Parts: sequence; structure tokens; C-alpha cells
Amino acid sequence: MLWLCALAALLEGFDNQSIGVAMPALRPEFGLAAREASWILSAAPVGLFLGAAAGGRLADRFGRRGTLAASMLLLGLCSLLTAAAPGLAALVLARFLTGMGLGGALPNFIALASEGTAPARRVSSVAFLMAGMPLGGMLAGLVALGEKLGYGWRAIFAVGGVAPILLAITIWILMPASRPAGGAAAQGTTRDKADAGAAGPVPLEGVGSVLFAGARARTTLLLWGGFFFTQLVLLLMLNWLPSLFVGLGFSKAEASVASMCFNFCGAACSILLGRLYAGPRRMQWAAANYLAMALALGAIPLAGHQLLLAYAAVALAGVVIVGAQMVLFALAPLYYAQPVRGTGVGWAVAIGRLGSVFGPLYAGALLTGGASSGFVLVGIVPFVALGGVSTVLLAGRPRPALE
Repeated sequence: MLWLCALAALLEGFDNQSIGVAMPALRPEFGLAAREASWILSAAPVGLFLGAAAGGRLADRFGRRGTLAASMLLLGLCSLLTAAAPGLAALVLARFLTGMGLGGALPNFIALASEGTAPARRVSSVAFLMAGMPLGGMLAGLVALGEKLGYGWRAIFAVGGVAPILLAITIWILMPASRPAGGAAAQGTTRDKADAGAAGPVPLEGVGSVLFAGARARTTLLLWGGFFFTQLVLLLMLNWLPSLFVGLGFSKAEASVASMCFNFCGAACSILLGRLYAGPRRMQWAAANYLAMALALGAIPLAGHQLLLAYAAVALAGVVIVGAQMVLFALAPLYYAQPVRGTGVGWAVAIGRLGSVFGPLYAGALLTGGASSGFVLVGIVPFVALGGVSTVLLAGRPRPALE
């Protein structure tokens, strides 16, 4: 189950990065202005917001395995539609539907991985799982380099379409049922009943109490704040980093390498960050993480035309931006009981994706107004500060029960 979830995370990361690395080639083909490009970049996050809220809820009611398989199937089919898109409207629609699949998958493989891990190891284990997302982004950068071999941007989405379809079939056939509510494996439930949870469907009117009952309200709001602003920064960087890097005077090939560097370094260090956040100094590590994020964003344009220095700044940005998001993903399942975990994680992911929608639009608006790549990167720092405050305060909350 954990390996299948890791593959789902990898393909999610591949799609998140695919549109960003394709954009430098896609824009001239369709004659897109920065504002039109920003709508394409924001279409998937809008779909992901809706898909995450619905997918987590459906999983709590009908089972995580089936919801995850259906979500990956939708992701694959709509990625193929992106590869075949003839124009702007088709691209926006295909990316929106792709986001629906991404949103349905994300809270489910996080919840499945958390439930399949011993309580004391959930933060580090889920952080390890989520390292698959930046690795998937790095693979998207590798596929994008195929342009030099004669493969166009459509090949990226062809690869990103076939793989999730194959994984959806594999999940449906091979994935074991998720643990029943209360861990009552001996209750004699069937596979489908276990997958849905022995506690049965949670009434729809219970969503508010799931998220805001008692002391959980403050925790939920802080979690949402951390997700919103961190996802804003992360998706802006994933989608616009190649274009911003070209705007700094580097080539498209060097921009693809920068994207791979960003993702690889984030994946490589997410496990370490997960262990640090699981320790007793979570608040201090959270503060240091977001401070380093602001410094890294400012350092990228200061590197000038020194490619190695620019790569080093991008690598640091990848470590702290991707790492911060991976840790938030790992923490989110701990605040909600098993029968409603999909709902809690799904809403945290959904709120984060609202930030993902705003981030690309924000960068697109700045560039349309004539802002330089360096100005855009420095202009992200206020959002880093807001995300840092939310995450530091969240880290200071009492350690949640690991039921």
C-alpha cells in the first residue's frame, strides 16, 4: 500500500511540474500572453480545490482505495486531453479536469499512508512518502529536455497520462483495504466495508464539527493558513520557475535543469525536515525554515548571470519550500481521527490549493504589468512571512493524539 501511495505521489508531482516546464514552449505555439498563461497555470489548482474537498469526503463515506483509483484514472485521461488540446479554451478545461483528479487523489494517499504507519513514525513516514512529489517534478523536467531530441511539449502530457491510468488499474487490483476505524481488524468486515471504515458514513452535517469542534478550531485555522501561503509560494515556483529563470537571462535548457534542481533538493531533504519537525524543537525549526525560504528567494535574482550561484539559490529554495509543504502534509492527518481523516486532510489540501490558484495569477499579473523576474521573486516574500507565522504557531500547539 505504501509503495502504491508513493507512486501516486510521484505522478502527482509530475503533473504539478509538467505545465510549468511545458510553458516556455507552449506559449509561443499558441501566442499566449502572460495573463493567458496564468489562467492555464491556475486551472488545475481550481480543479484540485474542488477535487480535494470532494475526494476526501467521498473516501470517508465510500472507501479510500476506490476513490484513489478513480482519481488517478481521471488524472490520466485528462492529461491525455491536455496533450491533444488544440487551443487555449481546451487547455484550460483539460487542466481544470486534471486538477479534479489530482485533488481527489492527494488526501487519500496521505490518509492511507498515515493509517498504514506506526503512530510514532507517522510524521517522518508521510514526509518520506511525499518526497515522491518533487521527484515526480524532477522527472517532468527530464522529459521536457526531450525537446532537444525532437519531442514537443505534448509528449510530457502523453507520459503523464498513460502512467496514472496504469497505476489506477494496479491500485484497484492490488491495494489492500485501509484499516477500519478503531483498528478493529477482527470485526469480520469485508474488504469493501473495511476500505470504507467500520464506523460507516459520516453525516454531511458533521463537516463543521469535524473541522472546528472545541480546541480543534484554532488548529484547523492555523493548518489552513500554513497550507494556503506555503502552497501559494510552492505552486508559483513550480509553475513559473522555468519562465522566471529564462527571464533572468538563462536558456530554456538551463531553466529545465533549475526546475529539476529545485525538486530534487526538496525531495532529498524532506525526510530530514520531517524528523526535525517530529522532535521537541518544532517551533524553532519552523521559524528557521521560513526565514531560509525568504533568503533563498531573494538570492536567486542576486546571482546575476552566475549559473552555479543561481542553481545553488534554487537548490536552497527547493529544500525549504518543498520541505515545508511536505511537513505540513505529514502533520495534517495527525489532527483528525481515522473515520473523518479524509475530510480533515481533504479540506486542508483544498484550502492550500486556493493559495495555488492565487500564486500563478499573482505572478502573471506582475509580469503583465512589466515586472522583472527578480521583482516577482522578491514579491513572494510577504506570503512566506504569513505562512511562516501560521506554521510556527501550529508547531507550538499541543502534540495531537496519535490514534
